[in-house]
Amino acid sequence: MVYFIFAENLKMSTEKNGPTTLQSASTYGLFMGLGLVLIQTIQYLSDQMVSPLFSIITVVLSIVAIVFIIKHHKEEHLNGWLEYGEGVKVGTLSSIFAGILLGAFMLILVQFFDKDYIEKFLFDLEEKYAQMGLEGEKLEEIMDEQRKNINIWSFGYGPIIQYAIGGLLVSLVAAIFLRNSSDNSFEKDTI
Repeated sequence: MVYFIFAENLKMSTEKNGPTTLQSASTYGLFMGLGLVLIQTIQYLSDQMVSPLFSIITVVLSIVAIVFIIKHHKEEHLNGWLEYGEGVKVGTLSSIFAGILLGAFMLILVQFFDKDYIEKFLFDLEEKYAQMGLEGEKLEEIMDEQRKNINIWSFGYGPIIQYAIGGLLVSLVAAIFLRNSSDNSFEKDTI
């Protein structure tokens, strides 16, 4: 009964005012997260645990997605009017939701489908360090630190933290260019 009343109130407020920022961000984050999960799945199936190519693709997709999210939110839900804070909020929240989805996917992958994932990841990481010229005692020291710090939970909460910080930084910049404001302090001549 409580759920029904809450759902009806949410439905009525959404019909009158449009979706809230949180509702929009969760929807956008779902789609962004699904894209990230798809990239991670392809990376996993291609057996490239540590890949600069996949890292670049992921970063570019994330930046493009956040800019699109802010722009779409502005046009569809705010009638073309976006204040700076609203842009930062929807972009950051969407990124956090995407990070949660990716983190959940990684936890499920590492815990239930490939229990050797962490060892494969560390092996691939060691190979990449060796290709960069690290060897001997220095390489062992770095890998010992990595073995201490990388566990199943770092694959779960790591994406949440990573996308929260990354989403905030991208949103801070994107919102500058996508916002509307009658008080545009960036264009004023100040002495």
